[in-house]
Amino acid sequence: MDSDRSGVAGLAELRRRLGRSQAEIAGALGTTQSGISRIERQADVRVSTLSDYVDALGARLTLLVEFDGLVVRLDVPALASRRFGDGRSFRVIWQDPSSRSLVSVGRLQFDGREFVFSYTSEASSSLSFRPFAPFPNLAETYRSPKLFPFFAVRLLSSADPEFDAAIAALGLNRTDATPVELLTRAPSDSPHDTIQVVPDPITLEDGSTVTTFLASGSRHVNENEPNLVGDAIERLSSGAELQLVDEPTNSFNPRAIQLARDGQILGWVPDYLLEQVHGDRGAGRRVEVRVDRANGRDAPWHLRLVCKMSVAQATAETT
Repeated sequence: MDSDRSGVAGLAELRRRLGRSQAEIAGALGTTQSGISRIERQADVRVSTLSDYVDALGARLTLLVEFDGLVVRLDVPALASRRFGDGRSFRVIWQDPSSRSLVSVGRLQFDGREFVFSYTSEASSSLSFRPFAPFPNLAETYRSPKLFPFFAVRLLSSADPEFDAAIAALGLNRTDATPVELLTRAPSDSPHDTIQVVPDPITLEDGSTVTTFLASGSRHVNENEPNLVGDAIERLSSGAELQLVDEPTNSFNPRAIQLARDGQILGWVPDYLLEQVHGDRGAGRRVEVRVDRANGRDAPWHLRLVCKMSVAQATAETT
């Protein structure tokens, strides 16, 4: 076997052999260059971290057990979850800075092995939208074995000292907090971000759908006494039903829908879900929102209230 293509190497040496820089790996993993440097210097690295690092190289991690001439590939859940995870699909929504209208400009899909990005017809027909720099051709389909850096940089960084607390607020641990799961549960909270990556609902066997989302704007419900809202959220029990309250007098968006419990407003349905909710209710489908997780003051405001929305098929009488 060619010695340049085999042998023993540490992470840094492996990276150099494959012609990748620390900055490139950091971008793919949504962390910092210093975070990659720490991983490369660690004497004891988690299997999940090692798997992420190798995936970012465009390679695949396999663990082999050798004993008396017997070689067995080890089945490790931390690897299987990344390699053969459930497929998910996402809408990539762009907000026009001028009109503030939301346009579904792309589709991001993951089939358990590969990420695929393509633009929608709406992106082509929009006079204001310009292709994202990493995906310059509106007609091309882009593929990658790992999450595209353009989307990876939007994720919570595992090098952030608050990472463990943040994923705990989402009901995840480091094994569960795969890039796909983080994209599903924790979209960007920046008010200046014009892009949202929105997961498609999961369809159940009975035809109903389930969507997990973070309540929007909770810190702005009562800006004079925000702790009143925070305390009300913290007292919520998992599974508690939330009321959907239309807010036609909302000067920013008259289609806004508030989330409430026992008369207390707790936040809003995110804008990217509004058309779906209005459409489902208008079609006679039962839309039900319940608390998935309610977090206390240790969690950032945008992670305080994790909700789960279920939409049942319309009954025969309403179709």
